[in-house]
Amino acid sequence: MTRTACDHLGVLIGYAYGAGEDGEGREVQLAALRAAGCERCFVHAGAWRRRPELERALSELTDGRDCLVVCRLDRLARSLRDLITTIVELEERGVGFRSLDDGIDTTGPGGRPVADVLDALARFDRVLARERTRADVSAERASERRGGHRARWSSSGVPGMEIAPDLIEPIIGFRHWRLVDGTLTSMFSGMPWPASQMTARCAAGDHDPAHTPAPGCTCGIYAYYGPCPRTASAMTRDLVGGAVVVWGRIEAHATGMRAEHARIVGLDLPLTRGQKRRAVTDVAERLGVPTIGHRQLKTVALAQGAPLPASLRPPRQRAPVNRWSQLSEQDS
Repeated sequence: MTRTACDHLGVLIGYAYGAGEDGEGREVQLAALRAAGCERCFVHAGAWRRRPELERALSELTDGRDCLVVCRLDRLARSLRDLITTIVELEERGVGFRSLDDGIDTTGPGGRPVADVLDALARFDRVLARERTRADVSAERASERRGGHRARWSSSGVPGMEIAPDLIEPIIGFRHWRLVDGTLTSMFSGMPWPASQMTARCAAGDHDPAHTPAPGCTCGIYAYYGPCPRTASAMTRDLVGGAVVVWGRIEAHATGMRAEHARIVGLDLPLTRGQKRRAVTDVAERLGVPTIGHRQLKTVALAQGAPLPASLRPPRQRAPVNRWSQLSEQDS
């Protein structure tokens, strides 16, 4: 075999991964790696937690010379953080990196620096989220078939919570805000909304603040699946309804969801002219969002995203649900 180099000295070392039952997928990866010139290839078919073949591949790489080759980014890591850590470690060792299907190559005079490689990581994260969501839904349906009834959902919502951005993102939702001194705030937490787009960061839970929402915590940005009743906002001076799109980590509940990111699609314009209508109009202009009649809220929202699929929603609780008490969750 002809010796193929990342530079004039190093060699290409390939790594492939496929689930235990995916023998054909592993063979396809191996064929691609060999066609790319890999002199040695390591294949892993076990659980992600323990990857001895990856450790062997990494240990075989000569610092400052060799190059690690994979077919796709999701064959190397199972989280964005894990992938970034691995690529940075390779860069620190002076080891090249190639992902064949993603068109990434950090080697040679025309190689892309790691800073440019990070541009592909967002796409990688979406692929993983889509696969996890599909796997969770498939497992749930399989459990239903085995048990002859719909399996119970945990109180934390959708297993894994990540909803695939490129599959069902953005997801539409509906909520209320309080209008305090000309500024929108969350109904019960009092958190101000100074911009149309917000990201939730928990300050009270014992988990990583960036991992919001989290199971067992009430953090996150809350939204209902359907439009909120207009009567509540119409009868108060400080309550404003509207539509949002949400994405990122999402936790599904019986009547609504908590999300990591949210962007206001539009605010419900009060019917009657007066101080509240002027205040809502002023806030909408400042945030750069439209004011919309209540009946058009859902139509406008659907133009910006899609509803959360019913297959990902937990069943409604049999006991009566107080929708307003659920809003007391610490939404950002």
